[in-house]
Amino acid sequence: MQKSILFYDSECLMCSRFVLLIFKYDKNSSVYFSSLNSEYFKSIKQNSKKIFPDETVVFYKNQTEFYYKSEAVLQICNQLKFPLNIFLVFNLLPTSLLNSIYGFVALKRRSWFKKSDEKCALIQAKLSERVIK
Repeated sequence: MQKSILFYDSECLMCSRFVLLIFKYDKNSSVYFSSLNSEYFKSIKQNSKKIFPDETVVFYKNQTEFYYKSEAVLQICNQLKFPLNIFLVFNLLPTSLLNSIYGFVALKRRSWFKKSDEKCALIQAKLSERVIK
């Protein structure tokens, strides 16, 4: 299985918890993690012809495919096993609706969850072999 990279907002507690959840259920160690603020992501953005939406999860699969927002979340769930793959039922809904829901949650997440400076350090320590800086 090829390695994939999840780029996430490392200052967001909800995003950090999502990363820990993926780490827990990724039995094949197929997903690596990197912050949207990392030098690695900045170099990918700079060398890519793609336009990346601001402050959204980005899933980089097989060194060729990029997924954003709800499509990124569903691609991750597709790559993982039970119970996260249950969320694939949302593929039945239109992407525009899922992205609207994603956008609403992304807009509200900072007021629902506190900023996470120490959570980022926890992820760096716990997942050190799978974090790309």
